[in-house]
Amino acid sequence: MGSAQIPPTQNATLPLAERYQVLARVGIGGTAVVYRCMDLHTERIVAVKVLRTNGPLIPEAAARFRREAHLASTLSHFHVVRVLDYGYTVPLMVAPNASWESDDTQPVPYLTMEYIYGTTLKELVRRIGPLPLSWVWRLGEQLCGALSAAHARGVVHRDVKPQNVMIVDSRLELLAKLTDFGIARQVSGDQTTLTATGQVIGTPDYLSPEQVLGEPGGPSSDLYALGIVLYELITGRLPFEADTPLAAASRRMVSDAPPLTAYRRDLPRPLQEVILLALRRAPSERYADVAEFAQALRWSRERSPGKYPEQRGEWVLGPRPPRQREERVPVDDAPELGQNLVDPEYQSTILRVAPISVPAVPKEEAGAEQEPATPDLETEGPLPDPESAEEEWGDLRTP
Repeated sequence: MGSAQIPPTQNATLPLAERYQVLARVGIGGTAVVYRCMDLHTERIVAVKVLRTNGPLIPEAAARFRREAHLASTLSHFHVVRVLDYGYTVPLMVAPNASWESDDTQPVPYLTMEYIYGTTLKELVRRIGPLPLSWVWRLGEQLCGALSAAHARGVVHRDVKPQNVMIVDSRLELLAKLTDFGIARQVSGDQTTLTATGQVIGTPDYLSPEQVLGEPGGPSSDLYALGIVLYELITGRLPFEADTPLAAASRRMVSDAPPLTAYRRDLPRPLQEVILLALRRAPSERYADVAEFAQALRWSRERSPGKYPEQRGEWVLGPRPPRQREERVPVDDAPELGQNLVDPEYQSTILRVAPISVPAVPKEEAGAEQEPATPDLETEGPLPDPESAEEEWGDLRTP
């Protein structure tokens, strides 16, 4: 781990922890700021996440940040963003209207990760709407793999959402990487809670029913959140919507997720049933683990032969812009953070994908109080309950 002996509230001209030269600020949140930096030891571009101290939440946020670093550093999986280093540094000047709200002479934790050239899954959906089903199957299996690796080490993510999934800019394959284990917890051995008992942690739109009740959540909660993510990728919307996120979270306590065919008519029945089973309200009624969920996703794809072929490279259209060479910024010329340091010259080619055409259901037919319109499936009869589908399709839990 690194450390620093540098003046308080440094500016961008000084390297973080005497090692990371700041090139740009790429993200800012309530508790942390993320910078794109040059590692002066390896001359490699990295992402450095620095805790943004925040008044009375400092002790809790700092403990959560250190925990993220420790837990993430124990994970090694192709679909998990790698943690390279962590330690303490003196705060940077953030921005005129986003200052450090405590003693800026005290060191704060930082976390160094591999820098991902690409975009978030949330941004991808925002740009192009519902994704092709071939993408959904592939992303679902990749995220199942990432979560399975974490769960095998006793780590529960507890904040699985599209914003925490990075899509790598690649012309060879659709590649997702899960990041931000900031509210993760150990599920074995000594468990140290970082918040008051009963406090809800996570993003309301993706909370499982047990998390809404204030329970800590386990691997099944990650599975449920992944089910919501896949639901959103398929339909372009969340399964539970209300005026506020917490009101939507409360709805899932008493209501099942509406069928996906209410919003997308080209959805094959097996895939719908697999997603809905992951969104069962009771954890005992969901898949046993994410590995079983991945098997069910593969099974649902096999039940749709020829309709959704593999299309390698389909997610990147148009010429790839040249990636500019990173250069160290001269000390005298480096701008202050918050002035011109918005993530600079790089533009992902992933976002050049054109929106796809999805057979949508008219709004008047897709209301929550109406039966979903599924004309493409009427010739095959009504959708069976998962328990009664075993004779036709086999057990959905054991594909």
